[in-house]
Amino acid sequence: MSAVQESSENVEVSPSYTVKINASIALKLASIGESSNSNVTTGPIYGFDGVEDNIISVTHTIPFPAFNNINTNNNGFDDFFNLRSSNYKFQQDYLEKLKLADYTANLLGWFVSSTGGKFVSQSLIESLYQLKETFKKNKSKIPSLLIVYDPSKSKNGYLSLKCYKLSDSFLKTIKSENKFIAKNLIENKLSYKNLFDELPVIIKSNHLTNLKIQEFDLESSNGLNLNILPSTYENLKASTDNLHEAVNHFNHNLGNMNYFQRMLAKDIAKISKWESKVQQDNEDKLKANPNAKVETPDWRSEFKPLAPSSKYEYLIASSAVNNICNNLQVTENIEFVKATGVKNSLPL
Repeated sequence: MSAVQESSENVEVSPSYTVKINASIALKLASIGESSNSNVTTGPIYGFDGVEDNIISVTHTIPFPAFNNINTNNNGFDDFFNLRSSNYKFQQDYLEKLKLADYTANLLGWFVSSTGGKFVSQSLIESLYQLKETFKKNKSKIPSLLIVYDPSKSKNGYLSLKCYKLSDSFLKTIKSENKFIAKNLIENKLSYKNLFDELPVIIKSNHLTNLKIQEFDLESSNGLNLNILPSTYENLKASTDNLHEAVNHFNHNLGNMNYFQRMLAKDIAKISKWESKVQQDNEDKLKANPNAKVETPDWRSEFKPLAPSSKYEYLIASSAVNNICNNLQVTENIEFVKATGVKNSLPL
């Protein structure tokens, strides 16, 4: 049975979902991002589904305790998002408080507030996968959600709020035999570009949120839309540093993969040489005695080559580099438009 056939039996194609986020959640994420602009901040998101067809409503969120917020180091982020006991207890305690207040909310996933498109990590993906499996055990077909907010984009006048789920290609691959070997990646059409699927997001407003928005002083920003602020350069520097770390992590995984390829080539050469020697010995025996009994032993009894290389960590490292590069490209386009606007406004 091929990997595609096997994985198709274990993984159903997810229906199309839309994520409805309360406007108060968007404002809260903006506030969190503003207070921790240089850090990666994350926390659980809660809500429900089933009230409207294929609509998942996000109604509550809270960041993990402030002392857990971390800087942009790759290793720290990977360790932080892993559901260590303190974070798990924190999100479960908050869920209990919601239920005591008669909110029928459930854990839906997590949010990440991070500048420069840095949010992909092994712990994050494994946490989303474990939560998705929990949903499946509870007879729920909804995906586990990841909401990503980029506070640096608010400086440019728009809300960078996106929602992702693990892609069907990823779920098929992780369910297949041998998982992330090259054959399965090809058959399931999985690459670093489609570890996640983006879900459409709608913002649900209410009267209290509208009243809060009316308190904002919109006149103070009038005429500043084309300004190239110092924070822009700080965000670009942070994104560049993130890219440097991501590339180093990518090169580390690439080095491991190259080591596997070199060792595999050596093992193949040894096996070929051994098989040639066995074949020559058998031919010599038959020449000496045509009725001699010869055997062709299995090379597996003599050699134990390395197991097939998993591309899992390599995929994650590649996806991290891709996200940061895409984000830098978007930022570059925005700054180019600003610079063009400034140039056109000058009496040259």
